[in-house]
This record gives sequence, structure tokens and C-alpha cells, in this order.
Amino acid sequence: MSFNIGLSALNAAQQEISVTGNNIANSGTNGFKAAKTVFGDVYAASVLGGGGTQSGSGVTLQEIKQSFTQGNISFTQNTLDLAINGEGFFVLKGESGIAYSRAGAFGTDRNGFIVNSDGEKIQGFAPSAAGNATGGGPLTDLRVTTGEIQPRPTTSVKTIINLDAATQPSAVVGSNLTLNAGRSTPPILLDALDPRNNGYQSNTIEVIGADRQLRKITVPANSTANQVAEIFAGASGVAAQGKTVAFITAITAGPVAPATARFAINGREFEVDPANPDAFNLLANSINNANTNVSARVVNGALQVSHDTGADLNFTSGSVGNGTITVSGSEKDSVTGNRVPVGATAVANFNGTDVIVVGGTVEFTLEEGVVMRGANVDADGNPIDQTLQIGSIFGDISQPDALDGRSFITNTFDPKNPETYYRSTAITIYDTVGTQHSLAMYFVKERPNDLGDTNLWSVYFQVDGRDIGFDPNSQDGLPVPARYDLKFDDTGRFDPNQLPIEITNWYPVDAAGRRIGAGPKPGDLNVSDQLNNSNFKIDLTGMTAFGGDFSVQENDQDGFAKGQLTGLEVNTRGLISARFSNGQSRVLGEVALANFANSSGLANLGGSKFAETSESGAASVSGAGTAGLGAIQSGALEDSNVDLPTELVQLIISQRNYQAAAQIISATDDATQTIINL
Repeated sequence: MSFNIGLSALNAAQQEISVTGNNIANSGTNGFKAAKTVFGDVYAASVLGGGGTQSGSGVTLQEIKQSFTQGNISFTQNTLDLAINGEGFFVLKGESGIAYSRAGAFGTDRNGFIVNSDGEKIQGFAPSAAGNATGGGPLTDLRVTTGEIQPRPTTSVKTIINLDAATQPSAVVGSNLTLNAGRSTPPILLDALDPRNNGYQSNTIEVIGADRQLRKITVPANSTANQVAEIFAGASGVAAQGKTVAFITAITAGPVAPATARFAINGREFEVDPANPDAFNLLANSINNANTNVSARVVNGALQVSHDTGADLNFTSGSVGNGTITVSGSEKDSVTGNRVPVGATAVANFNGTDVIVVGGTVEFTLEEGVVMRGANVDADGNPIDQTLQIGSIFGDISQPDALDGRSFITNTFDPKNPETYYRSTAITIYDTVGTQHSLAMYFVKERPNDLGDTNLWSVYFQVDGRDIGFDPNSQDGLPVPARYDLKFDDTGRFDPNQLPIEITNWYPVDAAGRRIGAGPKPGDLNVSDQLNNSNFKIDLTGMTAFGGDFSVQENDQDGFAKGQLTGLEVNTRGLISARFSNGQSRVLGEVALANFANSSGLANLGGSKFAETSESGAASVSGAGTAGLGAIQSGALEDSNVDLPTELVQLIISQRNYQAAAQIISATDDATQTIINL
């Protein structure tokens, strides 16, 4: 009997050494789970015996129990290396059926299926028809798509932007006023010894400026046009520019040899031979090359002489005069706007002491709301009869509307001129063949309406610098500027009652201007969500018009070009996504994990794989991170959970147990030999 006890002890120790040795051997095996031996004592069965008389019959192996504690996680460079951090097993499908494993070293086979080193395919959940994760459903082989992703045209653009409510309207409204129809003074013939004057009377003008302040501005007699412009420079919302234009209509040579005409214009002397057929052109060149504010050009056989800032033109004999000139004043032609000779002429003899003086005129630009009118009293309270002041530079302004000017609107929208709009932004969109284009949006602050609303805006759209608007009344159907009003309520939020913006007249073209891809369905508001045309909608409902800087918070669209696979991503939920060169990603599937009521009841198949048994219970399959399952770490592998120092100590203990068991047999043998020798 003692021999049997010793033999059972030896056998138990041997089995313990085998299990410990197997643990040590697999300490570097990914996903390996350490095992331990469970022993039980043995007693001989007896109907009558028992109690204190049972000596025992040795030891027996009851179970080799697997430990499914978490192993350390080591990171790798392979996206498809997967580690489970927590409960669960990968589900594998091979020729032998379904197996379960914690070893996550996966790759792809020639067909793109995700497999382990034995060619077994990892199981998971397929995405929906729309390409979204499902999180459940029938298990399927997970596969990596290696081909191109087809292009998708833009069908929807969404933009969220804040427009500064405090910005000023882009358009400029005002009026232009040319004094006295642009008429200069008639040429005044004086003697060189006489005081120089242009003949203008004094006058007083009332100005209500852009600051809504009333000013009385007095213009002294004989003021030059540039002096008048300077006087009005202090008025708010008033800009003024003086100019003086006269015409030399004839030139004759004097008696002093050589037979030329010599005279001075504003102190600069010139000489010309009147007999030369090109005399006026030669004189114009001389004047223009003198580098003064005086310029000249030949117009209809006469020489137009201009002082570009509005000083009086003084024609004198200079140091040594000779000959004569005939001078006339000027006015603006009401049709062409050009200066033309007008009124009586004056002839100056420069062999004597003649002087001709011509006074200029002033052109005003008045901002919106600025009012100019002739005053009834001057600054000292003296009455003024404007019917008696028609000789002033302002001309006859006795009528109330004489200084109203001509209204204008400038700074109308021009995409090439940033001064005509508040801000712009752009987003890349795509046509039906995946060619990218640039959709530009230009935001314009509009002027207040008749109700006094000031937070009014409009937006213009262009694609690749081309108009894309649709005009139902157009005869040729060609695109027109795409302009839409933007309305905001009193809190600066977008008015939801506005009609949606639909672009229905965009013809995509390539860099050479040739049409490419599908064109629009002009005017059709119901096809923007279809992929066989270039219509698309623009969502601006998230826009605001608060006080503050222009800011783009979102600028998104749903189109893309074709793309090549550039990489894979696996998130903690086991969702496998393909990344493409066009910036898109596509869900390929979701890794399934299995769990068991009794993991220790699984059958070990080798290769760090297990099989379901009746003791383990049926597998419960779900997505990672659900139903108590762990998370998946991509680019990582779970190490063996073998604690090597513990196993080495256990090996020493097992060796000691083996030696002790051998002593049982040796002692029993000695006792038996003694009995034999009696």
C-alpha cells in the first residue's frame, strides 16, 4: 500500500513539474494563459471502516486549471495587432470550426480577409448598407477593402459664420456737385500793375455735415478754386477738389526777332513758333515737361491748359514777352463731361504789359445726408440776397435745390474688389466626377431699409470665379450673379422663415474652361440630393450677426474626390475603418468578442486557442466595450500572463516534492527488506 502512495506522489509531482515547465516555456507566447495543477487526497472506500482508522491511499490529479487573468499589453507597429483589455475572446473561424483566443496578432490574406497566422478568419459584424456601424447582427468574416473609393458630388454645404453687426454698409451713397456747371470765370484782361483777381464775389454757404452739425462757411471774394476746396475741408462728410481750365485758341508771333511767341503761365516761361503747323502740340509737350501742376493737351484745334489743383491760371509776358495769345474760359459739357471753350475771349499782347487771369471751379463729393445751401445771413448776421451773389464761384444758387448735386451709389459688389464686400470665405466642393472646385461666399452689409432695419446682409456665391445664379426670365439660360438676402432678428439670429438656398445653374468646368461632369438641372429645387447633377443646397441657418469679429465656426460639405486606401484604424470599440487619400474614412466592420459563464471550462486547443465545452457554457457574442466585455487596443498584443519568478519558485517546490515522494518509496522498500530478512 505504501508503495502505491509513493508512486501517486511521484506521479503528482511529475505532473506539477510538467505544468510548471509548460508555463515557463510559454512565458513569451502572446495570449497564453498560465495553468496550475489541482490535487486531491485518496482514501480507500470501506463499508465498515472509517473515522480515525483511515490512513489514506495517496494523491490524485483533479484538474489542470487555466488562469484567465489579464496579461500585460505591449505595443507594436501593426494596426491589426489587437489586444483585449478586459474580458472576452476573439472569435476565429477556420477549417476546424469556431475557436476563441486572446492572441491578437492578425494580418490580411491575399483576398483581404483579416486572419491569424493559422489562416483563421476573425469574426465580426458587417456595417449597414449606408456604411455605418451596427454593433451587432450575424457574424461575418471581416475584410479589408484595398481598392479605390469612388467620388461623390457635393449635394449639401453647411456654413456657420458670425457677421459683425456693427460694420458699416459696403455700398457708399452720396452726391456729386460741380459748382456753376463746371464753368470757369471768363478770361479777365488786366495790366501787369493791376491787382490780380479772378472776379469771383464772396458768398456764405450753410453746410449740414455728416455729423449733423450746421456750419456757416464764408468764401472771400477772388478766392481760387483750391482755396475754396481747402475752406470746405473741415466740413464733415464733404470732399472738394478744385480745377481750373482755360483754352488758348490762337497764338501770333511778336515783332521782336526771332519771330516767336514768348509768354509765361503761372510764372513758367514758354516759347513757340506760331508758324509751325504743330505749334500747339509742341507747346503742350513743353508745358507737360515742366513738372508743375499745370498740364496741357490739344483738343479740337485749341490748347486746353489746366491747373490740376484749382489755382488761378495767370498768362503773363514773363521776363521778355513777345506776340499775342487768345484765351477763353471753359465749362463742362453736360453730355460728355469734357471741358469745352465757352464765352467771350480775351487777347493779351505780351509785347506790352497785358495779363489774363482765369479762375477755376470746384467739384464736391457729399456723403449721404450732407446738405449744402446758400445762406440767407452771413456769420455776422448780415442778410444775404442770393440773387445778387451770382458772381460767386457757386454761380446762381438762389433756388433751394441749386446745391443738391447728383446722387450716386458706388462700391457696388465686385468680387475682385474687397472694398465692395465685408468678408469672404471659400470651401472646396466636388462635381460628379470628383474634380474639386472652389465655392466662394461674399458677404455684403446692406443699407438700412425704409423700416429702419440696420442688420441687413446679402451673400453672393461664385464657383471658380464664375457666376452660378439662375434667372427664370433669362432668354439664354446663362448663369447670372447668385445673390441672396440674409435676414437676422433683433437678437442677431438667423431668421428661419427665409427660403433655403438652392444652387441650380452651376456648370462645372476644368482649368481650360471646358465643361466636365454632369451639369445642373436649372431651376429645379428638388434634385439637389441626387448624385447625377451639379445642383446643391447651402445651409446658412446657423449663421449669426452679433457684434464682434467675423468668425468661421463651421464650413463643411458632403462631397469628395476618388481616393486610394492609405491606412486602417481600429478604435476601442473594435470598429475597423479604412482611411483614404481623399480624407474620407469608411467603416469595414466591427470586431466581435465572446465571453463565457465559465472560462475555466474551455478546452485548450493549442496555439493559444480554446474551444467551447458544456462546462464553459455557450459563447455570448457582442461588441467590445459592451455587455461587460473589455476594450480593444489597436497596434498592441497581450503578453502571456505567466509570472516567471513565481513559476521558477514553483518548479523548485515541485522538485522537492518529487524527491520527498521518492523517499516514501525508499523507506517502504527498506521496511519490506527487513521483513524479508527475518
